[in-house]
This record gives sequence, C-alpha cells and structure tokens, in this order.
Amino acid sequence: MKKITLIFTALLIVTCAIEPLHGQSIQQELQRRGLSFQEAQELAKQAGVNTNNPTELANFARQNGVSEAQIQEYLSQFTGSQIGNTVTEGGVVDITGTVVTTDQLEETPFDEDQIDNRQEVESTGGLPYFGYDIFSDIPDSFLPSAVGPVDEGYVIGPDDELRLTIWGATEVQYELAVDAEGRTFIPTIGLTTVAGESLKNLRESLKRTLSRSYSGLMKDPATVFMDITVTRFKPIEIFVLGEVKNPGGYTFTSNSSLFNVLYGVGGPKTTGSLRDIRLIRDGKHIESYDFYELLVQGTESEQPTLLNNDRIFIPLRNSTITIQGPVTREGIYELLPGESINELFDYAGGLQPEVYSDRFQINRIIPIEERDDPTYARQRLDFDLGNLMSGDENIELVDNDRIRLFRISDVSDQYVQITGGVNQPGIYELDENLNSISDLISAADGLQGDFFDGSAILTRYNDDSTSFTFNFNVLAALNNDSEEDLMLQRRDRIQIFQNNVREIENRKVFISGQIEKPGGYSYTDGMTLEMLLLKSGGFTYSSFLGNVEITRTELIESTVAKAVTITIPLLPDSLDPNTFYTSELFEGLMENAKQFVLNDNDRVFIRPNPKFESQETVKITGEILYPGSYTIVYENELLSQLIRRAGWITPEAYSKGARLKRDGKDVIIELDKILSNDITADVLIQPGDEVFIPKNPNTVLVTGNVALDGLFKYKSGEKFTYYLEQAGGMQPNTFKYLLLTQANGATYRIKRKGLIKDNPILEDGAVIRAIYEPEKTDTEKLTFREILGESTAILTSILTWYLLIDRL
Repeated sequence: MKKITLIFTALLIVTCAIEPLHGQSIQQELQRRGLSFQEAQELAKQAGVNTNNPTELANFARQNGVSEAQIQEYLSQFTGSQIGNTVTEGGVVDITGTVVTTDQLEETPFDEDQIDNRQEVESTGGLPYFGYDIFSDIPDSFLPSAVGPVDEGYVIGPDDELRLTIWGATEVQYELAVDAEGRTFIPTIGLTTVAGESLKNLRESLKRTLSRSYSGLMKDPATVFMDITVTRFKPIEIFVLGEVKNPGGYTFTSNSSLFNVLYGVGGPKTTGSLRDIRLIRDGKHIESYDFYELLVQGTESEQPTLLNNDRIFIPLRNSTITIQGPVTREGIYELLPGESINELFDYAGGLQPEVYSDRFQINRIIPIEERDDPTYARQRLDFDLGNLMSGDENIELVDNDRIRLFRISDVSDQYVQITGGVNQPGIYELDENLNSISDLISAADGLQGDFFDGSAILTRYNDDSTSFTFNFNVLAALNNDSEEDLMLQRRDRIQIFQNNVREIENRKVFISGQIEKPGGYSYTDGMTLEMLLLKSGGFTYSSFLGNVEITRTELIESTVAKAVTITIPLLPDSLDPNTFYTSELFEGLMENAKQFVLNDNDRVFIRPNPKFESQETVKITGEILYPGSYTIVYENELLSQLIRRAGWITPEAYSKGARLKRDGKDVIIELDKILSNDITADVLIQPGDEVFIPKNPNTVLVTGNVALDGLFKYKSGEKFTYYLEQAGGMQPNTFKYLLLTQANGATYRIKRKGLIKDNPILEDGAVIRAIYEPEKTDTEKLTFREILGESTAILTSILTWYLLIDRL
C-alpha cells in the first residue's frame, strides 16, 4: 500500500505540473492520459523530482502553480486508506500525531496481495471461518483516539499531557506536559516526577503536595478542591507479529486496547488463532486472550494497559473443526484443548429444532501411523446425538474433524451400516442395487488386506428397539453362498473383524532411566536388548554400564513375588563397572546386549552411574576481566576462588556494590572484604548463582518525601546528614525512620527524629529513602516501650554531659 502511495504521489505531481486537475480523481486522470503508474513515476523522475520524497514532490507542485488546496485534496485521495493518517511536509502523520518519514515507509516490504486491506472471508466447502469476517470492515468507533477519558489505573508516562485544575477559594488551571524523563513543571511546586504513577495515585500525592501551598485542600470541610486529568495520550509503538495479514510495528495511543490494535492492523489471517492472542512484554508471555468471549458472549477479559514496545503475537490455530447441518451458525471453528463437542454446539449458536437426534457423523483424518492403506486417509464415524446430549456418551474431537448433523426430513430408516475391516466403513442406503451382505461389502470398496476370514456379525434391530445377532462367514458370503450371503433389512449393522483378533495387539517393551529416549516401544518376536537400546537412542554420559536390570512377568510359584528380575552384564570383566560411557565402548556393549532376547512387556532399567556428576555453572558479569559462565570445579568452591578464575576485577570495578543473586533473591555480600582475604566474609557459590560487579557510580540517590529527590555527587567520608541537606531536607509528615540502602543491597533504618539521631557514613552508590507518613487525625498516646526508649535516651545524654563537665 505504501509503494502505491508513492506512485500516486508521482502521478499527482506530474499531472499537476503539466496542467491543473479539475474535479477529477487521480485514477480518472491517469486513465484520461493513458498512463500507467510506472510511466507517471518515470515522468516525475525525468522532471528531476525524487518520487520517494513527499516533501520534494509537494514543493515541486507548489513551484509549478498548483494550489495548496488542490495538493492536499489529491494527497488525501491516496492516504485515505491509511487508518487515521494524514500527510505533511515531513512525511506521513499517524493517529498519534507522530511523523513517519518516507524512508521508514520504504523499509516496509510491499505485498501486492495487500492492496485492498480488507480481511477476505475464507471458506471451505462454502463454510466461513467463524469470527474473521469482523475484521473485513474496520469501523471508526474501534480506532483509538488521542484524547478521551481514562480509568483510574492509567499509568502516566513521557509525552502525556495533563490538566491540573484547582477551584474553590482559589481558582487556577495549568496545562502540564510530561517530558522525556517523566517529569513535569507545576507552578509553586517545581519539577515533579509523575511517570510510572497511576492517575489515582498521582491525584492523591499531588493533593498532599499542593496542600502546602493551598491549605484549604486538607481542611474539613475543604475550601479548595483539585483534580488532574489526562488531556492527550502519549504515543506508543506496538509490534504485531505472527499469523496476521499486515505484521510489523505500529504507533498507537497509550489508551489503545489489545483489540483496538488488532482492528487497526486488519486482524489475524484464518491460519491464526482467535482463541490464544498473546501479549508479550520484555520477552515474557504476559497473558493470552480468547476473542470468542467477545464474539459469542459479548464480554471480554480484563486487559492490561499496553506499554511501549509490547508485542502482540498471533500463533497458529489450535484446531480447525467444521460443523454442518441444523445449527444456527454453520462454519469452521477453533476449539481449545479440553473443549468438547458441546462447546462447539454453543459457539455454533445451538441446535435447531429439526435436528435428527438418533445419529450424526464425524469425518476424521486417520493418523499416519494408523493407516493400513495410505490411499485411505479419512474415515466416517457414526454417533448417537441423543446419547451425547444426555451425557451418556462423551466424544473427544481432534484437529480437522468435520461434523455432519442431519435434519429429520433428510433421514429415513432405510439404511444399513458396515464397520471394521473394509476400505470405506460407514452408512449406506438400502435400494435395489444394495440389498445383501455381498452388495454392502462391495459398496464399501471391498475388504481390507488384513480382514479376518472367519466369522463376522450382523446385528438386526426390531421395531420395539430390541436386537439380535447373526454370525456369517465372510468368504462364503462373497462367494454368494445363499446361507451366508443374507438379505439385509433396514438398520442392519455388519461388523467385519480384522485379522489381528488372533493376536494380542499393541505388544510393547519398556525402557527407562539414563537413556536418550526412554518410553514404550513396539515388540516383535525375537527382539533383543540390542534392538531396544538402538530404538531408544543409546546411552547417556551418566549411564551405569556395569549391568542392566530387566523385570519380567512370569508364572512363578512364590505367592509374594510379582515379577522376575534379570541382571545382564554389558561391560567386560576387565573394566571397572563404573566406567563412563564413550563411543569406543559402543560396539562391545551392543555385542553383549545382542545375546539377550526380550519378552513382550519386559521392562528395562538403565541405572545412573553413582560416580558421574553433571557439570554445574555460575555466572559472573560486570567489571571482571573475563565475564561469563564458569563450571564449579571444586566441592565447596568459594566466591574468592571464582573471582581469581575470572581474572580478577577491573580497575573501574566498585567492589562494595557487588551483588549475588540466588534463586531470584539477593544475597548480601561484602566483596571488598572478600578480596582483602577476609575469610569470614567469603561465601560458598552454588549452581545457578549470578554475580554482578558494577562500575563506580560516584553518586548517592536521595528520594521520597524530600524537597528535591535526585542523584548527588558522592564525597568520601560524608555522612547521612550531608546528603539529606543536599536534597533540601525532609518534608513535613516524614516518618521518624528513613531507609538507607548501601551499595551491596543491605538496608537499614536511620532514625532522624528525637534527641538522638543516627548519622552513619555513606558508601558510594547508597540510596536514602524518606517515607511519607499521613498526618494523624487523633492524638495517639505513646506506648510504654516508646516512653521507656525516649527516657533512656534522655538519661544517657544527661549522664554523658555530666561526665564531660566533671572531667573539665
């Protein structure tokens, strides 16, 4: 579409340069002049115009006397197909007002099949895919707007525009823009960080902050009131991937929902799922959404706010199930794992009154491994709809099932059924050409090669619903033996058996333990242990090769034992039974295994080698000479040993800020002490540990309920008070304890109220947090513990002064 846009632009400029257009569309003018798109574009190039630059094209038209209104009119003709987009001198402007340059437009591959950006209704056998036609026309009401109401959970971010309104005793209104660092300037307050706050939390925090300038906000009753709203939403980039007709990156407003985005890009292809629409954020699958909830019930699950760089991924359909017959909506549906045919009936709008309740059919693909004849890939299965609806029968559907329901008017009882060892089992109509057993076998394309040539069964149903059976010989019936080739009656059912009725089916042997592909395998007569080992992929490095244990079910005299245990040696006696597996041992192991013949249902166990230990790793990154993953090579290996193996820390490393993460949690370490050979500070490393050594930050962060939160230059030896003063000190309603997090992650409570205050020396990279404490409405009495603590502190202070004065 974008390539066509550029060609239309070339045509517009060429035609306007030659002579003005009067009330005609570009297409009409093109036809009138007998030009193709390519010829028009070539004419523009000959005139010295870059057809890939809309700014240059527009300027060329203006220089040749074309009016601005005419340029804009014809530009809008070819941009009207883009959702909410307009063209400016700088390029194409999307729905958020963000300019997208023509260079960016050209980067998108052009697909001739996407000229008409409408979802074409696909069908199979005249039946539509349910749900996809909703994307064929995109109503404007589904397109996200750059302005509008938001809910209380909306998260403020850069490029949002806010409106702060104060009324009552004082009336004022401010328009506030959020900058790239997530801050906005509020008169009387100054720069305030608002990004990351929900609208509800921002409203509450601003009310407390503004109360210092407008005291009426906190009075009871209040005399000043305030509110803050979002007047324009920030743009975000969303990537739509997978089975969609127009995959790629798109710019939307931050109030867009997942379904807004899908409508905006034209929706999924019919190969894509409507039941498993995935939201991916920071490389993680956040949640999946089921579009059927909206299509069938008119409701939808709660969706999280979309964020910049989110990915919406449409995977392949879970399944494709077709339903025909007397239902409200015939079509092709997608079922999720665990959903039954009853859910399918609900999605199809329910059964109609004229449905025939005795029978329905499922046309099903035979799995490849179960096809006796590769030329027959489908089978017809008949079921009783009445039993299904009453719950007496449960049917599990599989991918590509085709369900056929019948109407009462379409069904008569003049039919017979054949199942089993024929090429086309199913239901057939009785007529003058089909009235005997041999006729029915011929209609079913004859017998399969492995049919049982002995007896078969004919079941006959009486009008009173009772039934009785006949046995007949299949070969005699086909030879027109009048005693065996019985005449058929309505609703007769014939079952032809397969030859495997003589044998036990699905004979298997089982292997487990330290083997590449453990599991059950088909058993054949004469099968050896070597064959089973080959089928299961062979040994692993941790396999115990000394012997293999086999358990076998046999008739034994013991009343306690349930099976017999057999031990088969594999390694030669000259080798240590704990020898680790290598490819050089393979031939000898297989030779020994070849000597043992398995029985049906044998179970083989390959034990783990007690001497083998798998390699386990830790990871170290940051300011280290050789960062990366390291194998733990010693039992009880220390962090100091790992540092030495990794080449030691770099000169820029800040050892006091080193972090160790274990099982997703931080372990507080003192790397500076460890590197100075303090044995008591060293720690044992464990598999999966991740160690990070940062650079020297040279800053201290002060944040929370302070006058100005931010980063301040670190000064060696300076104490807590110094940095607190740099941030303008604590604000009213600050909790008596502040939190100090040192560079290694250790966090302490720092008392800053009362007679005795804490004032520790800060490390480089430390963080100070001042916690806001709401003003107490009622006078609260001090507890005995608090009174005792304050009294002890006062007494200690007095005694200290007394001793100093006495010494003087």
